[in-house]
Amino acid sequence: MATIEQRPNGTWRTKIRKKGYPALSASFDTKAVAQRWAAEIEGDMSRKRFVDTREAESTTLADALGRYQREVTVHKKGAVQEKTRIKTWSESKYGNKSLAEIRSSDLAAYRDARLAEGASTNTVRLGLALISHLYTVAIKDWGIEGLSNPVTKLRMPKGSRERDRRPTKAELSAVIKAAGEIHAEMPAVIELAIETAMRRSELLMLRREHVRGKHALLEDTKNGSRRMVPLSVRARALLESLPARLDGKVFSLAPHSVTLYFGKACRAAQADDLHFHDLRHEGTSRLFEKGLSMMEVASITGHKTLSMLKRYTHLCPDALADKLG
Repeated sequence: MATIEQRPNGTWRTKIRKKGYPALSASFDTKAVAQRWAAEIEGDMSRKRFVDTREAESTTLADALGRYQREVTVHKKGAVQEKTRIKTWSESKYGNKSLAEIRSSDLAAYRDARLAEGASTNTVRLGLALISHLYTVAIKDWGIEGLSNPVTKLRMPKGSRERDRRPTKAELSAVIKAAGEIHAEMPAVIELAIETAMRRSELLMLRREHVRGKHALLEDTKNGSRRMVPLSVRARALLESLPARLDGKVFSLAPHSVTLYFGKACRAAQADDLHFHDLRHEGTSRLFEKGLSMMEVASITGHKTLSMLKRYTHLCPDALADKLG
């Protein structure tokens, strides 16, 4: 049974103790409200429907994100980028709200405000995906009761138009020439990115012992699965042309340096709106244009699903026209 007592300040304190449930207490302005709360809680306990929401109500979004960063983010390959998103959320006006307090309407307001600021739809979607996974972890792994994932009730922003930028032969030639004037390794980095369709990180982590005849073994990839990438004649020639390094790595460049140098080379060559990741798009499309099947290409590029692979595939219409005769 609940005990209700009036405190010196005039408020009413209700205490509930029932075997098998945590001890609860709360204060109210009137005795009637205190009695009503006690009746509702005891009724839920009797019907086995009671949910202890205290942790959900006392844990702020910022606190939960801090724990998420320590336990989940640190094990991700994109940890650096996710830490930035965590910092943004924690310092926002939602950071001090409890997990139980945040509603889909709050996230809708966040979505609309970020889009109005000029953030890309992908940036907004990644931010919301972080919150969604946070709630999933809080519910399933941390056992915080009384929570529901507010992101599942939200209308997500439509994805941005898929990039279909493919460099022309003249553009590539000009970019490679300009890149060589910036750093000696850049021409080989650019060509190998196309010849192998490797990601930037995969290419720059490549070591000499991983190059085995006609293929390269990638031990550490974005999706966590090791894979073997076949090397074309041109790819093998490029690798053989590079001087051996004492540290065993194929390249000395850091990922951010490659992105920086590639951007400078594109500006010097007047190749507008060309990103380094477009080289993976180009390499993937060339594999299809050579007649490889979807499964063969997937084994080379490392895409987990065919729908993901399709996003990176933009076949040259002239090549398709030639096939039509």
